[in-house]
Formats: sequence, structure tokens, C-alpha cells
Amino acid sequence: MYEQIVQAVDKMKKGSPGYEGISAILNRYARGEIDLDEAYYDLLEAELIAMPKRCGMSAKRPVTAEDELRLKEKILEKIKEDLH
Repeated sequence: MYEQIVQAVDKMKKGSPGYEGISAILNRYARGEIDLDEAYYDLLEAELIAMPKRCGMSAKRPVTAEDELRLKEKILEKIKEDLH
């Protein structure tokens, strides 16, 4: 989940298909209006990120508060860049 959102941020380009929707959802997340899970499911429901494929069991690193803070900063920086 976390990795898919990071990938969505990395791929965000102003004017690209889905940019406005991704930007709006991630901006709400970065401002603390919604949590990571809600942002993820909103992106899935709007078909702005691909549904994950079923795969074998693998160890997933838990997302820390520091991870989320870095992600929020990255989102806000990306949106700020796109405004210029």
C-alpha cells in the first residue's frame, strides 16, 4: 500500500491522465484530512492506481510515523513544484 502511493507520487506529472484526481486525494492525505488507508482505497476506487496482484507471502516492513511524515512532505513538495 505505502509503496504504491510512493510510486503514484513519483509518477505524478501535471497534465498527465489522472493527475488531478491523484493530486487531490494525496493532498487531502498530506494535510491530514484522511489517513493512509483511506487515501489508498480512494486511489483504487477511482482507478488511479492499479489493483495489486495476488502474490506469494512476503514480509512487509511496517510503515512508521517517520515514513508517513516523509511521504506527506514529498507529496506537498511535488504539488508545490507542479504549481510553478
